[in-house]
Amino acid sequence: MKLTTGQSCAFLVVGAFVIAGFKQLAGSTAGVAAMVLVLIAFVFLMFYISKKQKDNLHTQLLAQADKLDKIASGEFASSDITFATHKDEVVVLHLDKVILNEFRSTGSTYSGGYGGVSFRVTKGIRANVGGMQGTTTKNPEESTQLDVGPVTFTNQRFVFAGNNQVREWDLDKIVNLVAGDNGYTLTIAVSNREKASMLRAPDLSDITPGMAGSIAMAWKEKGKTGAMADAKDLADRLREAVAKDTK
Repeated sequence: MKLTTGQSCAFLVVGAFVIAGFKQLAGSTAGVAAMVLVLIAFVFLMFYISKKQKDNLHTQLLAQADKLDKIASGEFASSDITFATHKDEVVVLHLDKVILNEFRSTGSTYSGGYGGVSFRVTKGIRANVGGMQGTTTKNPEESTQLDVGPVTFTNQRFVFAGNNQVREWDLDKIVNLVAGDNGYTLTIAVSNREKASMLRAPDLSDITPGMAGSIAMAWKEKGKTGAMADAKDLADRLREAVAKDTK
């Protein structure tokens, strides 16, 4: 049984409680038996929660596979999507509520001290003369959520249009495209932007950005039939993964 971080912490807390209870009730058979029952009940509860989470994940993945089947049969983006296209551009897929992340600096940190003479100015206050040394260091960049909005995937570009941020990635300028587990994230690096961007799904209830990006790239390289074949391959692999995990 694989526990989440929260479940592991809860298990440790309960474990510590049980150990403390054993120490206090070591001379009481009834007390020790009660502690054992509490521990067994907690283990069964954690197992139930873990199984429930796995079952929910399998349900979501199989639902994704069903949606990919529709794409594999030729059902792509809805025709009522309003999107200004370029010449020979085809809207492949459209996802809502996608999260845009980019690496941003969190500011700078100042560190320093006084190496000069310190003298009293008034009660509780000291002034330093000379010898002041310090450095300002730029903090490491962190992946930061910038906006949430729809993303349109075409055979020529990916377009994010949030309330505050707009991004367009030309597929001809992509130098690196990396999908995370189950396509939950899609990291995009293009030659005309200094920093890579990440598209992240809010959950696994819909086709993920990584899946959509893969299908759009397949359309660009092999046309509609290539995109349909890629969708079928993704659906097959999802079902295989679920079947393997349930054994």
